Amino acid sequence: MALKVLQVVGAVAVVIIVLFLIPVLLRLRRTLDEVGGIVSEARPQTLNLLKKAQVTLDSVNEELDNIGEITEETQVLIDRVGDASEAVERAIKSPMSKMGFITAGAATTGFVVRKHLAKKKPGKG
Repeated sequence: MALKVLQVVGAVAVVIIVLFLIPVLLRLRRTLDEVGGIVSEARPQTLNLLKKAQVTLDSVNEELDNIGEITEETQVLIDRVGDASEAVERAIKSPMSKMGFITAGAATTGFVVRKHLAKKKPGKG
């Protein structure tokens, strides 16, 4: 007998739960319908936005490629300027060092000659 009472109570509980769930499920259905409508309306706009984003990304990639080329060309130019600078430095250093050696040699010769002349003058006079 107690078992039959528990079965009846369980069945009644299930019916009450179902009755409480019916309005919740109806609200959930309306909410899902509204969300579906919003998604349907947003889909064309989303596609347009994605197309525009793709065009923008393509433009950015082209600009990055251009910047890469400019960077490479600038590096080549910097290397050439460095080579030219080294060539100019060598061209200036070589004659300048030769000039320095000649000047030093001439100065040393002048000092030696002056010293030699200074030694001869007191002996003659």
